[in-house]
Amino acid sequence: MNVDRMQDLNSRTQQPAVNNGRYEMRPLLATPSDPTSMQGFLDNVSQIQDMIKTINDNVQRVQTHQSAMLQTADAAELGRHRGQVEQLTDDTQQLMSRVKKQLKDIEPTSRHSDLAVRKNQFASVTKSFMDAIERHRTTALDFQRSEAKQMERQIRIANPAATEHEIEQAIAQAEEGRPAVFAQQLLQSVSQDQRRYDAQNTLDAVQERHNDIRRLAKSVQELTDLFQEMQFLLENQAKVLGEIEVNSYDVVQNLEEGEKHIGHAISSAKATRRKKWICFGIFVTIIVIVVIVVVVKFVPKNNGQ
Repeated sequence: MNVDRMQDLNSRTQQPAVNNGRYEMRPLLATPSDPTSMQGFLDNVSQIQDMIKTINDNVQRVQTHQSAMLQTADAAELGRHRGQVEQLTDDTQQLMSRVKKQLKDIEPTSRHSDLAVRKNQFASVTKSFMDAIERHRTTALDFQRSEAKQMERQIRIANPAATEHEIEQAIAQAEEGRPAVFAQQLLQSVSQDQRRYDAQNTLDAVQERHNDIRRLAKSVQELTDLFQEMQFLLENQAKVLGEIEVNSYDVVQNLEEGEKHIGHAISSAKATRRKKWICFGIFVTIIVIVVIVVVVKFVPKNNGQ
């Protein structure tokens, strides 16, 4: 059942946590708090953690539907599970885009006074997001391999004479996003009407597997790109913050050196002033001695006259 979940969630104000087996994400769509304040930063981290939890829950549910797709032979049941997988995948992609944007909004910078706290929280939640991306990517890869095996079996049913190379070519066409040329050639070796009817049914199934593999290959590539983008963001953040810490250490070292120089300057100034007073004292003493000598030498002569 394809519906616009995001629009539906935005238009509702009161919904239970689970509705007909589907999780509602309305609480996760609340307007993020101002990340410039510490409380706003922590609120954003909490919202991101909630979205990551929902992503992991969605991936788990995708695995359940994919397992059912591999086990059922009923076309209607297969279509229902495929629709659920597509819907959950779309919801998860939207959540991942939102998490990526919100992570970039709260990325710590040198202007934050509480940089150490922000750095640790940001690194932790980013790693959790990367783990969720990798889990989603691994799930898609595993199902892609299973779909390829199913596609191989269906090809052999429709065309028992198909070689390994031809089957690998058909699967490669799907993984590369190319049209199912080989699958369309399956009917060429079928002549009888009944065999043609059976082969047509199998051809339709092969075409669906082909489309599934194409979508999975596209999803895997998108998840790989997203993972690398988050990895770059984390590494760049660590590099920038490392430079800030080095610069801060250098500033502290320079301040300590400056304090030492100031201390030496003050001591030197005090010593200089002390030396000046000593010199002044010596000068005064010399003057006094000279005066005394002069007085002793000339006063008696004056008295004698």
